[in-house]
Amino acid sequence: MLPRYEGQGGSLELGCAGDGGGMMLNYLKGEAYRIAHGRAAYLFAGTLCAIVLAANVLLWAMSSTPGFPYATVRFSMSNLVSMLPLLFYMAGLLVWVLFADDRKDGTLKNAIAHGCSRRDLFLGKCLVATVLGLAILAVVLAVYVGSAVLLLEGSTEAVAILLEGVASALPFTAACVVLGVAVCSALPKTVTAFLVWVAVVSVIPAVLNVIGLGVEPVARLASWLPANFFANEVAINQSGLAQFLWDTPEGLAKCLIAGIAGIAVFGAVGLWRAGKAEL
Repeated sequence: MLPRYEGQGGSLELGCAGDGGGMMLNYLKGEAYRIAHGRAAYLFAGTLCAIVLAANVLLWAMSSTPGFPYATVRFSMSNLVSMLPLLFYMAGLLVWVLFADDRKDGTLKNAIAHGCSRRDLFLGKCLVATVLGLAILAVVLAVYVGSAVLLLEGSTEAVAILLEGVASALPFTAACVVLGVAVCSALPKTVTAFLVWVAVVSVIPAVLNVIGLGVEPVARLASWLPANFFANEVAINQSGLAQFLWDTPEGLAKCLIAGIAGIAVFGAVGLWRAGKAEL
């Protein structure tokens, strides 16, 4: 008999007994039930919504100050446009919120004991985190853009720029989810996994960027790392000066290629390590 998750809405079997796609589907249903009846995802989404709403409310409150030039939709949107790598960190944080305690509470052992392969678990976690992340992103953007448009002045042209930028960052954001699942599955200690994730996403690109200042081949490699090109090739300010990587076919292709390559590489490593990791 399969283990069941008990909650206010009833219970759901969390095992993966079955064949092929049925095993994966049963695991996905169990994870969906666990997340829907838990608090972690709601707290994560609610905290992000509260932060972006507070930022726009603060700008609105400051609009009564004589000479204050920043209570505009353009300025509000420019904050995220100029910091799109934040999406990568939110993706990694979401993985930790969802799965960091899997080893501690025995979820992995229970699922494997009832028929799920480790590779199925890896793929299932990637899918669950990606779908949930997209849903949370949609809600947070709705709160962010909606409050800016309602509270602040100026043209809404920057909203379209923001949405284009977020769309261009989504492929590597998904790659960051896959990397997060991979390191959480492969490494027994949460802190170690987190440090490895940060090193791959942020530290190594920053080091290569510095080395590239004096070594041309390294500079070319560093220019293809998302943490670098979203930081160096995107700019927007109040005076109208703007530079958007995704406005050119070459820049958009770089975003897509780097993101898809990240998903493929991190996914391949995660699948390879999934069969070797200790529970």
